[in-house]
Amino acid sequence: MPAAPEPLAFDGVHMLSRRDELLIGLGVMVIGAAILWWIIPNYITTPRRVPIRALSPAFWPKIIAWTIIVCGGVLSARALFAPAPPDAVTDDLSVSRPEGLRLLALGAILLGIYFALPIVGMVWVSMIAFALLVLLSGGKHLAWGMIAAVVLPLLLYFFFTKVAGVAIPQGQIVRLP
Repeated sequence: MPAAPEPLAFDGVHMLSRRDELLIGLGVMVIGAAILWWIIPNYITTPRRVPIRALSPAFWPKIIAWTIIVCGGVLSARALFAPAPPDAVTDDLSVSRPEGLRLLALGAILLGIYFALPIVGMVWVSMIAFALLVLLSGGKHLAWGMIAAVVLPLLLYFFFTKVAGVAIPQGQIVRLP
């Protein structure tokens, strides 16, 4: 009697149907467009004349909004032009126990950021949150992630305070120069 065929293995990656990917991509583009043409003009106060365009309060939100729109477009294009995934893995949206625990941990980290920011300060909270997210990801390069968790927030702090002249919120515990 011949052996039963092995089920398809895709290294634990769950794939969505092309229709779902297209709808998610279009939804992401709508969110980016709403940020760009509704939220930024109505909720970010911008001075009339900014000497350096990159110092405008609306500059980086616009960059992020355009990035969101492009990512949604890429996802939509992928859904339209990529071959359909095998039926064996399509629309498997169940969440395993480790995935659920990671989601809960991510929520706890985000709540911790929200409550710790005014007390500890943006730079220190960014370092800690970055390090926790690196640990949560469980990637191969944890040492590089920890180095980036310390160096990146410090470099951004010194750029914005020393070069751009923008005040970064400091905490009540430890203040940077």
